Amino acid sequence: MSKKAQFVVIIMETASWMESEAKKFYSNLFPSSADGEKYAAEKLSIPQLFKIQNDFSIEILMVYEEETPSSFIQLNSSRIFNENIDAEKPICVEHIVYTDAEEILLLINRAEVIAMQRKHDLIWVKLFEFDVILQEALASIGYTNFDFEENNSEERNQKQIYLRKEISGNK
Repeated sequence: MSKKAQFVVIIMETASWMESEAKKFYSNLFPSSADGEKYAAEKLSIPQLFKIQNDFSIEILMVYEEETPSSFIQLNSSRIFNENIDAEKPICVEHIVYTDAEEILLLINRAEVIAMQRKHDLIWVKLFEFDVILQEALASIGYTNFDFEENNSEERNQKQIYLRKEISGNK
């Protein structure tokens, strides 16, 4: 069976599955499962997913094996969101919910193809410092750390790190 990453439209069935998977994923990822569940509820609840469905600068890529979804990421190309990144046209990958490193690479490779097609010059990723599997997968395909201060009023006990990669041919 072949896996593929493609855009997804948020409908109730998809949103319900994503919310459930995000809660399980972040509960297992965070040092405290309660913090992980709280993070998922704030960022990837059904109402939040429907809210981003109406934002044309935010898109969801999902891995499917046949008709079964298994992993997903959120792409954010909003100029305001990306304004403090040192690039002409950056795009951000965030909220990466995955089952294994193979699916991370499938999603990121698809995001890079999309970024190249849309003439983005940089792709950057927000992740939690304790997400070692994601860090290693991204490092294996040329992503490097960079310093970034988000204008974010949230008080978060979990430290995020930022990785970036220039998109070839678009500079």
